[in-house]
Parts: sequence; C-alpha cells; structure tokens
Amino acid sequence: MFRSIGLASFILVSTLSTACAADYESLKLGQLKGKLVVQWIEPDLFLFIPDATNPLVFTRSDGKSIQPGRMLTDGGSVPRPMWAFRSYSPWGYAPAFIVHDWLFHIKRCKIGDYQSWTLESSADVMGEVIKTMMETGKVERDPQTVRLMLAAVSSSFAKKYWESDLCLPLPPAFSRTPAMQYTIEF
Repeated sequence: MFRSIGLASFILVSTLSTACAADYESLKLGQLKGKLVVQWIEPDLFLFIPDATNPLVFTRSDGKSIQPGRMLTDGGSVPRPMWAFRSYSPWGYAPAFIVHDWLFHIKRCKIGDYQSWTLESSADVMGEVIKTMMETGKVERDPQTVRLMLAAVSSSFAKKYWESDLCLPLPPAFSRTPAMQYTIEF
C-alpha cells in the first residue's frame, strides 16, 4: 500500500482495532506455491514479475486461487520505524504482501474479478496467507502479529487507499543486465 500509514497512526490503529481484526484461529489455511520474483525500480519500489514456469499462487480453503500479475509493490507497507521490531519487515511475509497488493491493484485498475473483493476480504486473504506460512513452518507462528497486521490493513487509512481509483502505470519491461532481482520459491 506504499507506506500510506504513518507510525503513530499504525500503532494507534493497531492497538485500538485489534478487537476488530480477525482472530488468528478463525482464519482458514490455504495453499501457497510458486516463485516470488521482484525487481528493484528505485528505493522502496519494486516490480513484481510473475514467474513464467512457477507463478506465485495462493489457493484459499474454498478452492479460489489468487495468482498475482505484474505490478508495482513496496512489499508490506510497514512504517520504517517498525522495521526494528521482529516480524515487522516489509518483506518478512512477502507472499502475503504481494497477494494483498495484487487485490488492491486489480481493484484500483479494474482488472478481472475486482468487483468480488472488498477491503475486508482482501485483509482476510492476507491473514490467510500469513497463517498458512506460519502453520507450514515458513515463518515463526505469531498470532498477535497477524492480528496487528490485519488491524492495520483494515483501518480507515487502508480504506481510503482501497477506495482510491489511482491505477499506477507499470514501467516497461527492463532489459538491464544484470537485473537486480530477488527470488523466493515455495
């Protein structure tokens, strides 16, 4: 969400809204597979590039699959001062952040089934991806962090960003050699 939440707002919203966020136990597990590839554009801005042979896909418990396409991302929109705390890196839950950013991207750019998603359902999906990562041992199990992240992505700040129709244009394909790319495979 491109760092749209200030530190004070993030802490306040996270603290006050925890009761409103989905409970860890209520989140369903899905299946996460594929390769996550991002290319550096400029500081704090990356291009997510779907892998042609092993694309990143999250399949929800109801069987609905989400396969992010090419888009700009900053990873998780975690305010920089929060990076000092364990579990609050903009890339610590990268697959969840990419899937969540994709839902924002398709909504704002009116792509595919964008009308079937809401701010709340996009937050639930992010929580499901993080819980799946935790329960499959990809990251440490930490239900409180999931609740705080869900509170932040369900906040009034996130809603304002969700309701915006600003569709960010994608840069042309890069041909720089060597490209600065980072890859994670599941």
